[in-house]
Amino acid sequence: MDQWAWTLSSTLVVIGWGVTLIPTVIGWVISANKDKKAAANAAMKRDEDAKRDSETIDTLRGQLEASQETVNALREQVEQLKEANRIAEAANPYGVVPWGDAEWTGKGTLFKVRNESARNVIVESVRADQQELRGMFRFSRDVPFVCEPGDTIEYSAIACNLGRPDARIEWHWENDDEKHSTRRASIK
Repeated sequence: MDQWAWTLSSTLVVIGWGVTLIPTVIGWVISANKDKKAAANAAMKRDEDAKRDSETIDTLRGQLEASQETVNALREQVEQLKEANRIAEAANPYGVVPWGDAEWTGKGTLFKVRNESARNVIVESVRADQQELRGMFRFSRDVPFVCEPGDTIEYSAIACNLGRPDARIEWHWENDDEKHSTRRASIK
């Protein structure tokens, strides 16, 4: 018997293991390289996503700051408007009668009463104050109407042996429904 005969079978077993092991190792290397590339791509995508998310957050943060500045500016405007309204109210309170005295226009029996306030007034009616002189009083404008600051109400008050009728103006402030009545004497 040959002393080296046993090595042939052992060598064939080792070669068989090698043939089996080499493709396995090559498969592991190829798989590891693919996994490494996939991991690198995933890391790069993650970094890009993080950068994009960071930019989005910075943009949203800037928008939030701009919105907060706008809110603060609007709050300041509201406070300024409140103060302006307070000053206007103090200068022209609702309790003050807006009508000046009746003035003769210099034309026959025509008189006018001016809105001397800084507010609009809604005129509901204009009539003679004295019941017995109502026939001597003429007012031809349709009511109700808005009488703006500085505008006048014109009417005719004819004198007779009982006197001249005074004007009775029924009115309320614009944006306020509380009714008021004011009498103005028609004196030439």
